[in-house]
Amino acid sequence: MAAKKSVYVEVSTSKYDVDAVMKAAVKDYKANNKTELKNINLYIKPEDGKAYYTANGNKISGSVDL
Repeated sequence: MAAKKSVYVEVSTSKYDVDAVMKAAVKDYKANNKTELKNINLYIKPEDGKAYYTANGNKISGSVDL
């Protein structure tokens, strides 16, 4: 059985679960795009209260609230 791995980003008094933010970005992509998701890059910006993503070779972009 593989060990469970978690990654968190802590800024000031806030803590963000990277896996949860990625799942939200993938969900947002699927809700707003009809093309297959081939790859996704996530950029967490706590100062904006958002995570931005680019997908499919940076051809598609979007954001989700943290």
